[in-house]
Amino acid sequence: MTTAIDQFIETIARLRADNGCPWDKEQTHQSLARYLLEESYEVLEAIHEEDQKKLKEELGDLLLQILLNAQIAKDNNEFDIQDIAEAINTKMINRHPHVFGDAKLDAAKDVVTQWEELKDKEKSESSGKGKSALSGIPKALPALLMALKVSEKAVSYGFEWQSVDDVWDKLYSELIELRDAIDKKSNQNRDIDLELGDVLFTLVNLARWESLNAEESLLLAIEKFKMRFAKMEEIAQVPLKELSKKEWGVLWDEAKTQVG
Repeated sequence: MTTAIDQFIETIARLRADNGCPWDKEQTHQSLARYLLEESYEVLEAIHEEDQKKLKEELGDLLLQILLNAQIAKDNNEFDIQDIAEAINTKMINRHPHVFGDAKLDAAKDVVTQWEELKDKEKSESSGKGKSALSGIPKALPALLMALKVSEKAVSYGFEWQSVDDVWDKLYSELIELRDAIDKKSNQNRDIDLELGDVLFTLVNLARWESLNAEESLLLAIEKFKMRFAKMEEIAQVPLKELSKKEWGVLWDEAKTQVG
């Protein structure tokens, strides 16, 4: 029986065939990279909006990018979608010895620790020793997400605060240092950048302690701001540029009341 995924794979192969689509035929891994990133963020947006119909559609668009890249690799005699599925299936089995082996784990946090340990072991065996434990984190990640990954990796090696109160103390300290750097009005903008970075990195760690993802939290806050601003545009009696500071405040409070 031919499944929907089998049909989709055949469709992509047809698009890339000699008599297929001119656009699809000329694509490379490099040319598709931007679309892979864009589609990932659209999936994330659908999740935030809790729109299941949109989520199904966006996951389909993301799957399209994966199958296109797989077909390009197949056309280049490198690997195909079956090789990808076999590799990730093997990885999932190896990374879950508490399910497919004799290991015993009860807590989710223990699963995460085991996952990172197995991942480090695999990388060490494939690339040899000498590299930092943090070197395997992708450099193309969004900054807040990269900060979280770096923090989690460091914590997996035992580099951690004693309590969340220590994280708060660090945040207050970094905020003071940032304020001092700005108040000095130095031409050394890099010093201010570094101090701001320290504040953001500490906030990421605070979020981690509270089981939050700073990247997703910021995206939610941005979307909330956009909704409130759109509501201000809707209810304003004059163009927004003509409002005084006081009128802006009143309008903002009204928008907050209406959209939350």
